[in-house]
Amino acid sequence: MERKKEADAARIVVILDDYAGQNTSFLAQHGISLLIEVKSGQEYRRILMDTGQSGLPVLYNMELLGIQPSSIDAIVLSHCHYDHTKGLVETLKAIGKKDIPVIAHPDIFRPNYSFDSFIHNIGITRENGKEAIEAAGGVLMLTKEPFAIMPGVTTTGEVPRKRDFENQGIGTYNIEEGKIVPDEIRDDLSLIIKVAGKGIAVVSGCSHAGIVNIIDRSKEITKEDRVDVVIGGFHLIKASRERIEKTAAAFVDLDIHEIIAGHCTGMAALCEFSKTLGDRFKQLHVGTIVDL
Repeated sequence: MERKKEADAARIVVILDDYAGQNTSFLAQHGISLLIEVKSGQEYRRILMDTGQSGLPVLYNMELLGIQPSSIDAIVLSHCHYDHTKGLVETLKAIGKKDIPVIAHPDIFRPNYSFDSFIHNIGITRENGKEAIEAAGGVLMLTKEPFAIMPGVTTTGEVPRKRDFENQGIGTYNIEEGKIVPDEIRDDLSLIIKVAGKGIAVVSGCSHAGIVNIIDRSKEITKEDRVDVVIGGFHLIKASRERIEKTAAAFVDLDIHEIIAGHCTGMAALCEFSKTLGDRFKQLHVGTIVDL
């Protein structure tokens, strides 16, 4: 019997973002955390993508949203940076279960350095290393390939960089064989959700692979041309005007039904998306809920 490839229903809940939204009691933080709730047949699962730079706002916002940490079944890490991974072990401890899958790229534990003001590691911290993750109940599942978590939910795996305007890297470095080399953040991955009868939803942490490259890869993996939702951080905060305009134009060309952007996207890009996409654009904030 062929394995089911689509979910029956899904929902995305924004647990953490840089913006808490108006008239809320949520906590904001430079970081992101997104909960994906999925129903497939008799299966109902909750998958958490990224954990911010502290468990405190993640767990506080979950409480306000009525979400028990113990209900989380898996965690996906979009890439190594501290604002996506530093709350990991604290969140795992709050989940309080054994053998929680922690899905990521094999390069995620590399030290990743910024020389901005003074050399410092912006990657996964020691208190969130492999041993700490396993001691807190996590089971590491590291692969460069697309990873089917359950029917209707898969990771992109490592994303090919094909769009020439989506320049790579953000000025961070790795040390390899005694040499300092520019980091292309190859560990960047995203989630794809496919609900029966619907187009795909693309869920990104920071889009260091380039959000349009990510959409292209998601369509390739699922063999689905219709893209209903793209949500997350697009890391255009320091991008050129040309790149921002080309990204907005690509969203139009790809006929994306809804763009929900925040975290590291940057004000210039948010304004351009609003101007170009009109009602198809929304700003991300804590508590945003998207039913698929």
